Amino acid sequence: MNMSRVVLGGVVGGVVYNIVSIIVNVVALADRYTLLQSNHILRTDPRIPFLPIWIVLLFLVSIGLVWLYAAARPRLGPGPKTAFCVGITAGLIAGLPGNLAQFSWSYSGGFVSTCWAIETIAGCTLATITGAWVYKE
Repeated sequence: MNMSRVVLGGVVGGVVYNIVSIIVNVVALADRYTLLQSNHILRTDPRIPFLPIWIVLLFLVSIGLVWLYAAARPRLGPGPKTAFCVGITAGLIAGLPGNLAQFSWSYSGGFVSTCWAIETIAGCTLATITGAWVYKE
């Protein structure tokens, strides 16, 4: 496994994942966040410096996804099909349970949970495909 290419692919994938996150959270959910904050369902200020931590976390997740792709290549073969399988599997595992619970138990509504699930599934899939494109043995 070429770890320098795993990291490079993960960084490129992290850029893609952050773009997906911005599209979902700024374009699709900004008005909903304002409404939920005005009704005291969401906090107006985060407990931690959320944005820089979130950005770094998406880069680290993307590096991990490219590592999973590199580990799967010998078994499933190199290429976009393997990257898609790894990314969609990781996205479904990471995105569905927590957002189903969020939808079931919180007052934020189904739209927010659905958007967050889509963000996770699409972000993981696209980050893995993009990172795999950069990865070479």
